[in-house]
Parts: sequence; C-alpha cells; structure tokens
Amino acid sequence: MFMDKSGSNQTRVTNNTYDDRFTSWSPDGSKIVFASQRDGNWNIFVMNADGSNQTRLTNNPSEDNTPSWSPDGSKIVFLTNRDGGDEIYVMNADGTNQTRLTTSLNNFSPSYSPDGSKIVFFSNRDGNCEYTS
Repeated sequence: MFMDKSGSNQTRVTNNTYDDRFTSWSPDGSKIVFASQRDGNWNIFVMNADGSNQTRLTNNPSEDNTPSWSPDGSKIVFLTNRDGGDEIYVMNADGTNQTRLTTSLNNFSPSYSPDGSKIVFFSNRDGNCEYTS
C-alpha cells in the first residue's frame, strides 16, 4: 500500500496470499523494492510504483529482506542469512552482482546515507543492539 502524506488515497499495489514487507521507494519514485514470501521463503522483488512488472531479484532458500535503495538508484542493500547468520549484502538494482559486505553475525536494517557514501545498520555483535556505519 502507499498513500498521500496526509494519509488519504491509500492504494494497494500487491495482492497475493503471502506476506509482502519492507518496502523502499527508488530515488526517482518510479519503482518500489520489497521483500516477499510468495515463493515459500523471503526474497527481494522490485515493481513499478503502480504495482506492475513485479520481478524477483534474489532467489535462494535463505531469507533476504529489508531492502533499501542507494541514493543514485543503482544499488540495493539488504539483509540475508544465506551464510548462516544475518549479514548485509548489496546488489545492482537489477539483482546482479550480489556481494557480502559484513563478516560478523547479527546485522540488521541496512540503509544508505543521503550521499551514498555509507551504509548504516544495527548490530548485536556484543550482546546489545547498536548502530554501526
């Protein structure tokens, strides 16, 4: 769903029996990246802002979620447990070149800085959750 900032004009853009979560607008507003469980496990999808052209970007038996666009729209950062723990990965906006960025477990909620030079996320490396960049 999306809506005007006043809360009006709520519009549904996905419609299936599985969960769709963790949305993020592309910087130009033309696309939405999100995580969905529609294929049996969490994967990252992208669609046009009107809900059309829904395309899966990741495809593996692990959980990929919390995607976020880079400010220039060329990259998507996301969380995955494909390596046995919660790690931060980045990929091209078309899903290619998926690359691991972190090497310690328990990292969550990645997001780019406004200038794209850093990625902030929170981590539970020492027993309590703290933000890291």
